[in-house]
Amino acid sequence: MADNPSGVFDAAVHPRMLGGRQIYDYLKEPYKGLVYNSPNRFFHPTPTGIAPYGEWLEQSRPDGEIVTTAAGPHTAQEPGSVPARTTGYLRENGVRQAILNPMLRGLQPAADQGSAICAAYNDWIASTWLQESTEDLGYLGTIRVNPMDPEGAVREIERWAGHPRMVQVGVPLEAHHPYGQRYYIPVWEAAVAKGLPVAIKAEGGVGVEYFPTMTGLPRTHIEFSALHRDRFFFHLASFIAEGMFDRFPGLRILFADGGFDMLTPAMWRMDMDWPITRTEVPWVKQLPSDYLRAHVRFVTNRLEGPPDSEPEIVAEWARRTDAAHLLVYGSGYPVWSSVRPEQVLTALSDEDRERILRGNALELYASQLATA
Repeated sequence: MADNPSGVFDAAVHPRMLGGRQIYDYLKEPYKGLVYNSPNRFFHPTPTGIAPYGEWLEQSRPDGEIVTTAAGPHTAQEPGSVPARTTGYLRENGVRQAILNPMLRGLQPAADQGSAICAAYNDWIASTWLQESTEDLGYLGTIRVNPMDPEGAVREIERWAGHPRMVQVGVPLEAHHPYGQRYYIPVWEAAVAKGLPVAIKAEGGVGVEYFPTMTGLPRTHIEFSALHRDRFFFHLASFIAEGMFDRFPGLRILFADGGFDMLTPAMWRMDMDWPITRTEVPWVKQLPSDYLRAHVRFVTNRLEGPPDSEPEIVAEWARRTDAAHLLVYGSGYPVWSSVRPEQVLTALSDEDRERILRGNALELYASQLATA
């Protein structure tokens, strides 16, 4: 795909399958005969639904498009379930390239079943959404893998790494071990060998995940929303402390579900601890915060950072956090907290906003875009 010299790069679009049964069109035996929960599952439902309320009404009219698949007819009511409607939304917002990172079914108790779900979603994205790319809007895909099955994850990466529009590996934020631990080395090794960044995205909702807080399960959405983004740092601290960035200099991580506003104070603490604990982690060759620019990026999130009503504070916060180099724009469409490009850090300079809305993503995915 030739690079478009203008326009926005959206690094986080989350398409949805049509209803709960479309997955059966793509599952292989013997996994077709098993029961699968709906992609709508979650413990803490958002107060406003899946998408911004006005758009929800627009896309869920009774006369919605009927799409028939092998699993039966589906009404295309939910935002993000039909490429044509998502394409319209993205074009309205000046997007010229968009990475698709779908929401799956959460962690599965059976590792093989979890890997089968990932394979089904990869087949679905490749045979539907990626075919919708046009001259003015290019869709790019995520190779979803199951980190609870490292061998299966490696096979899935190798199966799709040659596809010109599959530009990253995707894993869930929820995990049973921090991602820097040696259990996952084969997965990161395969991603690096293929030159693919790794996107970490929240899934949740089935029941085999750990509690989203260190002290148990919150009762309300406001608690969950405010606290669950802290979980990204468990993985980031593990990547650094376990030496994954030293082991794999080409490893690039994109946190696709927020957490950026918690990054700086957490890294300050880790930097303070590093000098007195170097005998414990002799493989960590740099100050922990020095790994960020070379290895780590975050997708923008509308709910993070100081309020736009305080532009001077926003600008200072962005300077202290190195936002211009570490943030990558992602709309998050069609989730309820999705953000349009014109809403992103308006207090920053045009140059810094250009980096966030396009430049940083072009650098992160440069090798993939050259062959797409």
